[in-house]
Amino acid sequence: MKLDIADILELRDPNQFLGAMQEEFQGRVGPMRCFRVTATPSDLGEVSASLSDSTLLGLLEKPPGRDGGWTVKPVAPLRRNALGFENDRTDFQHLKFIRNGHLEFWTAIDDHFCWRQDATSFKQHPRLYPYAVVEYPLSFCRLYKELVNLLAITSKIILQMQYINVEGVVLLPFRPDSIGFMHPIDPIKPSERGRLVFAKHVVPHDYDPDLATLDLVEDLYFQFGYSRQHIPFFGPSGHVTEL
Repeated sequence: MKLDIADILELRDPNQFLGAMQEEFQGRVGPMRCFRVTATPSDLGEVSASLSDSTLLGLLEKPPGRDGGWTVKPVAPLRRNALGFENDRTDFQHLKFIRNGHLEFWTAIDDHFCWRQDATSFKQHPRLYPYAVVEYPLSFCRLYKELVNLLAITSKIILQMQYINVEGVVLLPFRPDSIGFMHPIDPIKPSERGRLVFAKHVVPHDYDPDLATLDLVEDLYFQFGYSRQHIPFFGPSGHVTEL
């Protein structure tokens, strides 16, 4: 059932709210192969952000991340609506902020997400590019940490990541410039599942964005049969220094 604007803003049960957002998301993307990540205050009644705050809008329009990287910067324009802010494109770098503190980002798993893959192999088994796999959630978690500080959120945060309509997709280990990536030792097994909706991660409001990202990304690599050592860009402390 599609909820009215007032109903969405009045929801206080995080699971019910996230279920409604999931249903809306799936209705909008349909069969499109897609990556999505969300962050939600566990106390949905704690925050009612001022949508006239230029600092808030500026942060959403220019999230953290390297120039030319896979960041959660929305395709312009980012428009204000009755719920919050959202941009028009739903197939590439879509960002949605709701005034109760909820933030979500999604983008198609296309030739940009599967960078440097030839068209023929992409049609058979889209190959997730490690920079996209790590940078998108990293940029998102860093952005949301800044939102937490700006909005003075003190409740725990619910983070969740998912890959939708991804049956047949492959993920290779290590950095893309490594021998282990270019010439994997073990056979590469395409995803047998079409839906990879991973478990929710509940973190404190003062969470470390890099460590939170690693927790999210581990779910994906573990699903493909890899271990922590196969995940690129994170140092021994769990932090990223080059992205």
